[in-house]
Amino acid sequence: MILPAVFVLVLFLITILMITLDMTDHTLAALLGAAVLLIYLAQIWSTWQPLMAEYYTQAAAEALLHGNMAEYAEFSVLASDYSSLAGSFNLDTFSFYFTRWIDLGTIIVILSLMVITEIARDSGLFQFIAVKALRLSGGSPKKLLMIFCALTFAMSSVLATTALIVGPLTILACDALEQNPVPFLISNAMCGNVGGITTMISSVPCMLVAGATAYDFAWFVVNLFPLGLLLLGITIFIVLQLFRKEFSIPRPQRVRDLMTLDAWDMVKDRGVFYRTAILFIGLIIGFVIFGSLGLSWLVALVGCLVFVIFSGVGPSRLFREVEWTALFFFIGLFMVVGGMEEFGVLHAIGEGIAHLVGSNTVLATVMLLWVTGITSGAVDNIPVTATLIPVVGIVAEGLGPELSAATIGTLYGSLTVGAVLGGALTPIASAANVLTMTVARKEGRPIPYNKFLKTGVVLFFVFLGVTTGYMLFRLAMFPLAGPPTFS
Repeated sequence: MILPAVFVLVLFLITILMITLDMTDHTLAALLGAAVLLIYLAQIWSTWQPLMAEYYTQAAAEALLHGNMAEYAEFSVLASDYSSLAGSFNLDTFSFYFTRWIDLGTIIVILSLMVITEIARDSGLFQFIAVKALRLSGGSPKKLLMIFCALTFAMSSVLATTALIVGPLTILACDALEQNPVPFLISNAMCGNVGGITTMISSVPCMLVAGATAYDFAWFVVNLFPLGLLLLGITIFIVLQLFRKEFSIPRPQRVRDLMTLDAWDMVKDRGVFYRTAILFIGLIIGFVIFGSLGLSWLVALVGCLVFVIFSGVGPSRLFREVEWTALFFFIGLFMVVGGMEEFGVLHAIGEGIAHLVGSNTVLATVMLLWVTGITSGAVDNIPVTATLIPVVGIVAEGLGPELSAATIGTLYGSLTVGAVLGGALTPIASAANVLTMTVARKEGRPIPYNKFLKTGVVLFFVFLGVTTGYMLFRLAMFPLAGPPTFS
């Protein structure tokens, strides 16, 4: 299994370099990586399929022997799936991996919100909010940035794809105030990552951890929301310093004109406006209620259909406006990362953490946070989280029989925060970053990759540094509660 693992790791690194160095279109690079992976898998399939069937059969037997019925059920299904696949790589085999590697729920949510965003743009809702933000800022570019950072953070607590909504608003407001929107968009993306740690439905990693531990909404709010607020304030302070030379002074007459604007002048039809606003509120409520059940994709899909029905806008026009390249970028990246999971690269990282930390609780907390953060900065955080959740149990076993609920609670907190905040590292490491880049390109304000990367690197190390202190403080003084199933 070593050779396939080395191959897929090298393939991943080449794909990331092609994207980072702008050697070709980002979507093309991701899809090329996925295609090469599938071709390689087809070449070794005759030996790989029986090997995996045997591996999961043995894993199921060991799980049963140790009384772990959840793992037994999971491994038994996988053993059966691999055994039932044909000896040659065919369409059924591709479908098996496609459904395992591609997070279809995320794809559906992104596609649905792209359509909803186009409808909302026509209603005047975005323009209305932009004018309100401009008036609240008093014409100050710095205050405007702070307002959009706070708005992004708040919306990201309940909606992982906030960038699709806030991005167009930001560009509208910046154009009105004669500002370059790039610093504002990058700041929004960073605040979107911070908002992703605050509730159990704010990001997919949070949902995965909640599902594995039975942590409820209150656990995330009590333990991680304060950290999110702290990081929001730090983020605003840092981006104001990083971009201080990029703020231009708008013409006084321009500011006076903006301050006299009536937000309702941006709305052509108040009936359509109110209808769209009500649908948006209903959509957010739906995410809050059903997101914890793993049904965010269904809420988004139904919401999209309702928006289309009540908007009166032709579906053909709406789908022409969808940024299909972003969707295919996610698909290609999901597949390359799925290959790393299939060939054991991510699992090897997790096992290495458990081996290195031994029985040191502080080292376990710090290493789990940083390794998860760095890995999530290079790899999509969804498979990283799914792979490392079992590692918490492995690490916990190594800490000894006197393990406390506070310790394992802190380990799960470190995993969650590391996975989400690792997304700040590169422009492709989180949905917030990718969607911000997509919106900027679609609106004709492309963000230079290197500029985003420089900001992300700075904030990544600040985020994880502050979080390290927070987690160790909580471990010593105000322990995070362990999972309800911990005994």
